Amino acid sequence: MPDLPKDDPCDTPSSGSTATQAPPDYDGAWKNALDAYFPDFLALLWPTLHAQIDWAHKPVFLDKELQRLAASSKHGRLHVDKLVRVRLLNGQDSLTLIHTEVQGGVRNHTDLPARMFTYHIRLREKHPQYPLVSLAVLTHRRGGPSTQTYSYEHYGCTLTFSYPVAILESWRPHMEELLRLAPKNPFAVVVLAQLEANSRHAGQQQFVRKTALVRHLHDWGFGRKKIEQLFNILDAMLVLPASMEQRFIHAISLIEEEYNMTYVNTIERVALRRGREEGLKEGKREAVSDILATQIARKFGNIPEWAQVRLADADQSNLDRWAVQILDAQRIEDVFT
Repeated sequence: MPDLPKDDPCDTPSSGSTATQAPPDYDGAWKNALDAYFPDFLALLWPTLHAQIDWAHKPVFLDKELQRLAASSKHGRLHVDKLVRVRLLNGQDSLTLIHTEVQGGVRNHTDLPARMFTYHIRLREKHPQYPLVSLAVLTHRRGGPSTQTYSYEHYGCTLTFSYPVAILESWRPHMEELLRLAPKNPFAVVVLAQLEANSRHAGQQQFVRKTALVRHLHDWGFGRKKIEQLFNILDAMLVLPASMEQRFIHAISLIEEEYNMTYVNTIERVALRRGREEGLKEGKREAVSDILATQIARKFGNIPEWAQVRLADADQSNLDRWAVQILDAQRIEDVFT
């Protein structure tokens, strides 16, 4: 299996970006990755904690509760991703609340310890009966300690709060290890994608690396659902210049033909999103309608007249809804329900 090309430092400037290039969706990619691969996330970044959890009991995501805490915060928008309740191996009813923060951007992180402390205290107040661990993931920062501390002292009153930190850039010298781990731990793919995105390569390099990662998804023997999930995460993080999108879609088509696999959520979802962005930019809903018609024809064969009429008359909101429904539709009628 060929390795990825050697990485440049994360502050390598890109010479291939264009004004029309869409920004990466790191927030959405990380949310989807944590939803789908939370056990793998802990196994990769905090293996000791992972070993203390009874995974026979399904983790419970408490996103709504976390949103309520964020809404009442006086610190502004706190970028907290997941609050998860798990069962420990001790067999008791004691639970662990895991607060995971994915901190992106190459900006100063001096306010992070205070924000982590605020959330930790609020969660302890609400759930005093549960052990609580707060974890932070820094996706862009280079270097730093594996533990951060918030401290306060005033006239002899002292408070210290420390929490573990995973700095993804510390994996950069170990990308070959991530490639070895990936077949058994899909979260290694997420870290690889983030490291590639941090490198900010020029368009051609980004195209080569992104295509190589997609090929690896097939080489590693992942099933259809996992390939679709990981592809969408890769695609959200590794954004190509608009001029290379069609080339990328063609490359993915060749890979799927090579492996005799066709995934609705890969080429067609990419094409739909690109078409929707172009259509909205130009004020033309026809771009989305045409791509949706292509999807329907590919999946169900000839498009009946009644479906053509509905596509021609549909507004943007209906087209967007149908674009999602076609992914799981078993009959053409299911697309338009």
